[in-house]
Amino acid sequence: MPPEQKTPSRRGRSPKPAPAAEKCETCAGSGETTTTVRVGRKRREIGATQTGLCPICFGTGTA
Repeated sequence: MPPEQKTPSRRGRSPKPAPAAEKCETCAGSGETTTTVRVGRKRREIGATQTGLCPICFGTGTA
């Protein structure tokens, strides 16, 4: 009697990559926004800028 042959098993598929999260429109995905510095009672701009966390995504960069 000949030995029984096993049927080859199928290879498992690799999992699909997770979909990319949408970038925040306000900060373009960086997580930071830039604002101009204002001083004085009349709030005049002095030409300097400062960076801070994006108020929409709180620094994550995703919407």
